Amino acid sequence: MIKRTFFFLLFLVTGILLFLSVLFNTGLDSIGKSLSTFSLANFIIFLVLSLLNFALFTLRWHIILRHQDKKHKVPFYRLFLHRMAAYAVSYLTPAATTGGEPVRIFFLQEEGVEAKAAISSTVIDKVFEYTALILFIFSGIIASIIEGSIFSGKAELMLIGFLIFFGGIIFWFYYATMKHIGFFSSILKFLRLNKLKWIKKNEKTIAHIEKQMAKFYTQNAKRFIFLLFISFCTVFFMVLEHFLIALFLGVKLTFLQSFISATIPGISYIIPVPGALGMLEGSHAGIFALLGVSINVFVFVLIIRIRDLVFISIGLAHASRHGIRMIYRSTRGKNKQRTYKT
Repeated sequence: MIKRTFFFLLFLVTGILLFLSVLFNTGLDSIGKSLSTFSLANFIIFLVLSLLNFALFTLRWHIILRHQDKKHKVPFYRLFLHRMAAYAVSYLTPAATTGGEPVRIFFLQEEGVEAKAAISSTVIDKVFEYTALILFIFSGIIASIIEGSIFSGKAELMLIGFLIFFGGIIFWFYYATMKHIGFFSSILKFLRLNKLKWIKKNEKTIAHIEKQMAKFYTQNAKRFIFLLFISFCTVFFMVLEHFLIALFLGVKLTFLQSFISATIPGISYIIPVPGALGMLEGSHAGIFALLGVSINVFVFVLIIRIRDLVFISIGLAHASRHGIRMIYRSTRGKNKQRTYKT
């Protein structure tokens, strides 16, 4: 616990310092000028594109859930809002890429979906997301090397090593799941955590979830390819978003520049800092400098963060509304019990 807190504070302080560094290096006058060129209409176009991309993320989850639980048909718009709530939690917590997944599982259970189906559908969806993201980040690194040795030898090796590690985990997930080995079971055995009381108690539940996931991957190859296609489309949307922001700021990026700037900084979200504060600014500043692109990095990332703020507001509003409804139902239930007793 002490080590975890230490590393969290270390990354947080580093993030704040990077954020301030980019801010001061940019200058308030330069920020003001760049923001004045980015009109409200430009932002609305960018926001609509981001919402369409978010709808693709939700569509993938929707298709997976329909297969995992045929009894309960959760409306698409509600899944969209549930995912927004999860996004808000992920963004505001140190576990930026996975912090909101328990929220998604919770909302599915509130919809009447069984816990096993809720967990398996969320895990499958997240793995599709990671698969596409890692493949694209890896492609971005390869593209940057082809572009002209953007990174030094050590940086290249470190990034490739990092991706090989996470790529290996994803490969093992698919292999262990499709071969009915059990991804979670094998990891728990490898780490020797399978002997813990809590794990032993939920051994059958874990096995059932793994069985559901194996069933999903082995039953329909066409659906798997289609969902992988959706995952790749979501990353292409991210590339288009980066191209549009730069264009609205008066800089026309090439496809390769857009691709590299949209993929490699994605690593910053894995670092345990809420919203990748400072890390996102620093990584974009480094990438644009190495690409030789002259752009107001602080404003570039600020526009992304304003979009994120809109998403967070929608997500928190949905979560708050749901929380108020739960409190109301709980209070009403207690009042009924009191009336019955009297």
